[in-house]
Amino acid sequence: MKNLTIGIFHDENLGKELGKKGTESDILMFNRKTDDCVYTFMSPLEDKLTTKTQIISTIDVAIISCDKITSEIGETILILDSVGISNGIIVVPEYFDTAQLTNLIKDTTLKNFTIIDRNISKIMQILEKINPKKDVSSPALVIIDHSFSVKGVGEVILGVVKQGIIHKHDKVNLLPANKEVIIRSIQMQDKDFDEASAGCRVGLAIKGAVVDEMKRGAMLSAPQGAKTDAKFTLNFTKNRFYPELKKGVFHVTIGMQSIPVTITDITENTINIETEKPVCYTKDDNFILIDLNAKKLHHIGNGKIV
Repeated sequence: MKNLTIGIFHDENLGKELGKKGTESDILMFNRKTDDCVYTFMSPLEDKLTTKTQIISTIDVAIISCDKITSEIGETILILDSVGISNGIIVVPEYFDTAQLTNLIKDTTLKNFTIIDRNISKIMQILEKINPKKDVSSPALVIIDHSFSVKGVGEVILGVVKQGIIHKHDKVNLLPANKEVIIRSIQMQDKDFDEASAGCRVGLAIKGAVVDEMKRGAMLSAPQGAKTDAKFTLNFTKNRFYPELKKGVFHVTIGMQSIPVTITDITENTINIETEKPVCYTKDDNFILIDLNAKKLHHIGNGKIV
């Protein structure tokens, strides 16, 4: 069965129309299951910037609601483009003049997004045709977005299998805590399973760690699936609209982790950054650098490990 994770931006109500309400925090979750696909819709509460970048780092598809073109819409487009999101929909009001919007996305990875009016049936028809390739051959890796304790069950995490296949009773590494834990059980859509593959949204009962060690952004990794470090050299592409990049303290999103970071050195094509504590990452992760103190444009740029 196909699994699709969709980010919804700049719309407080669309998720409710597309799916059934699920987990609610600073990320609002909505779920929808058909005979052929499980859809997970994620939306940042109150358009919080760090939450938006966390969602963008994990989705297959983006839906942008655009009643009018604003600086916030423009920045969302820039961030989606920077991580290469190419599947998506832009929802506009009836009789909306799309000329400026089309011009805005023409040189980005969003250039093939479908622009339509607000119609749930049409949106679902488009989503049904999207089937991104999933990596089931790499070492298993689960990205955690929520964790909590359940009476009679123990510690439970919610997350997405980013790559590979996990199995019930697997021993995996919890990062960045660097602890071996056991997957006691796997649930999807409130049903028990013996395994789950890349793309699946899962609930896992975990033995060997506590909730505080499994906060958002932590990873469950098979050997060689992910690493931890606190110092990185990145091939960096600066947002062309951001002012001159300088050394100092900013913010970085890596997967579902969003943490303070210090830029310690800048060259023509690379930057060196340091985090206060070790963070977990894969060689393919996109480091999204943002300036939370900026008055207008917050997205500084993106980097990948050298």
